[in-house]
Amino acid sequence: MVILLSIKPEYTKKILNGVKKFEFRKQKPNSPPSLVFIYESYPTKKIVGWFTVKKMLTGTPKEIWDKCKSKGGITEKKFFEYCQGSDIIFAFEIDRTFRFPIPLNPYTIDAQFTPPQNFSSRNYSIPHLGFKEQKVLDDAGL
Repeated sequence: MVILLSIKPEYTKKILNGVKKFEFRKQKPNSPPSLVFIYESYPTKKIVGWFTVKKMLTGTPKEIWDKCKSKGGITEKKFFEYCQGSDIIFAFEIDRTFRFPIPLNPYTIDAQFTPPQNFSSRNYSIPHLGFKEQKVLDDAGL
């Protein structure tokens, strides 16, 4: 499954630099995602890259924090503020990442585009970029 996530620029940078190895969500997608496109929210408002998901963890906020805190790329305070009101949290373990050399304007892909509040399933074709990473995605059928 391929999904699109809205992610704040501070966390996008950490993901693409390899510092943040888990992305946290309050809602679970219908199927575990294999590929996540990153829509970087305001002020960028573009699809800046992607990451593959090694596995998805599920647990209480405390359980997820205990497993992921050293690689979550977020402070404990911000994590628990984000989790407030949720009994279950989902953590996508980030495997491979790729930053597009030129961020994609989502409105050129879909004129009706609206940024996802949490995530959205998308069937966007991945533009051929001529990079080794694109070949890996093509070969995997993603």
